[in-house]
Amino acid sequence: MRRDSSLAPDTEMILPRNSLPELSAILGEEALNASTESSLRLVESGIAEPIASDATAPPVTSAAATLRPLLEQVLTELRSHRRRNARVVVKTSGKVMFLRAEEIEWVEAAGNYVRLHVGGDSHLFRESMKNMETRLDGELFVRIHRSAIVNVDRIRELQPWFHGEYVVILQDGTRLMASRVFADRLDRLIA
Repeated sequence: MRRDSSLAPDTEMILPRNSLPELSAILGEEALNASTESSLRLVESGIAEPIASDATAPPVTSAAATLRPLLEQVLTELRSHRRRNARVVVKTSGKVMFLRAEEIEWVEAAGNYVRLHVGGDSHLFRESMKNMETRLDGELFVRIHRSAIVNVDRIRELQPWFHGEYVVILQDGTRLMASRVFADRLDRLIA
């Protein structure tokens, strides 16, 4: 969604219909209803229709002018986050590969490189574990050790070990040690 900076603050903002759930999740129903009464129109198939509102209600220009840039920024971040984490681009062996994030089973540190385990294959490329952790979706992946990040959907079993550590067993039978430092992240999965 783009906004022309030359528009007056009381100009209507047009949003696609599929933005409504995102807005209601962020603002809550009351705030969304209050801000949409005078300033938002939802668009579907190129045909704009105003949201039902009280025609006698005065326009909420100051609140709308304050919320408008914030809403635009939040929606832009949500959309870019969704696109950024959908796939991982790996440059290895003179070629560029596009991997879907869901297909990655686990990530292993290998010096200044990381090794992505995807199915029966593994792909080695130059990236730090910290950067790899930020590139992957935090809802789908959890770091369990300074040298391992796993796909939550690929975890079959957690076995408690000594001193708050766990043995993480993946669906393909791979056994990984989870350190105490990262045990709180696994505890959130259990709770």
